[in-house]
Amino acid sequence: MKSEHNPAVDCAFGPEHRLHSNRDYGRIFHRQQKAAGRHTVVLLMPRPRRSGSGGPQPGRLGVMIGAKAVKTAVRRHQLKRWLRELFRTRLKATLIGHDCVVLLRNDPPEDCHARLDEEVSGLVTKALTTTAQPGQRGGRRR
Repeated sequence: MKSEHNPAVDCAFGPEHRLHSNRDYGRIFHRQQKAAGRHTVVLLMPRPRRSGSGGPQPGRLGVMIGAKAVKTAVRRHQLKRWLRELFRTRLKATLIGHDCVVLLRNDPPEDCHARLDEEVSGLVTKALTTTAQPGQRGGRRR
């Protein structure tokens, strides 16, 4: 049976394109390439290579939106869906081989999704050109 190329499958946002565990998020927060904008902060980290995998690994996305930044759960979920769609349609090819976390600092106005897209896309490009910085650990020193 001949396998056919299905573009709908290529545009999917399956589990292999998401960050799942605290370990993944912690790894990105510990050593990341960072770019910050008015509404968002983008953290990137190259994915560790697996031995035996021939092709490049797909990029993975994690979205973090705090309840203090965006008050209602409905709006938080709406923004997460919007950012996942942006990743799926425009940034998936750019972020091949990288893990990406998008943090929302504050709630952007509902009518500025195009500006949010431009901001996140620009920050991804900017973060890809920066060098990785070790994460700063907070707290008191003894």
